[in-house]
Amino acid sequence: DAQSTGDVLSYGMGPQGHRFSPLTKLDSSNVAKLTPVFSASLGGEKQRGQEAQPIVYDGTIYVTGSYSRLFAFDARTGEEKWQYDARLPEGIMPCCDVVNRGAAIYGNKIIFATLDARLVALDRNTGKVIWNKQIADYQAGYSATAAPIIVKGMVITGNSGGEFGVVGQVDARDVETGELIWTRPVIEGHTGTLRGQPNGVTGTLNASWPGDLWKTGGGAT
Repeated sequence: DAQSTGDVLSYGMGPQGHRFSPLTKLDSSNVAKLTPVFSASLGGEKQRGQEAQPIVYDGTIYVTGSYSRLFAFDARTGEEKWQYDARLPEGIMPCCDVVNRGAAIYGNKIIFATLDARLVALDRNTGKVIWNKQIADYQAGYSATAAPIIVKGMVITGNSGGEFGVVGQVDARDVETGELIWTRPVIEGHTGTLRGQPNGVTGTLNASWPGDLWKTGGGAT
């Protein structure tokens, strides 16, 4: 919630994607007085790029790490509460290192995407899987690294893999069940869906993508 300074439930402090904190107690006159309270390593043999914004809720810091891992830390002590480590298959094809950009919280769930193009909802108190859904086929070059956003009970996600001839697409899933509600490819000529039924073609075929290029048009979201 961008209006709350106590909790940060999603990437960018809320659906608006803000990059400016509303905190007033910290400013240029006192920032030099900050001192570390704790630090935590997301490393081991899987220590690679770290690109996620931590999110904070109910006294817990949640942050994703490389190779599709999610950590929960006590915000006051830094003690690790739990860690979830996705079982990634052989043959994943991430374009730009094995990073993840973050998670989102809704009720008792924390949700994030994995490098094998899946979307996983965990119990935010225990790290146990609530649902795990496939976004796309990782063997065809698809992956997923972006932080989801949650709007009106739907988890909105996009795919990765534009370097490998995939078609970019935005999906909406029921936050409670993970079931797919609608899809919208972002490259002209591809058909979206609504509850499993065709829901119109994106753009106009060959309006800007000549020949068969639209079939492998990129546009990762």
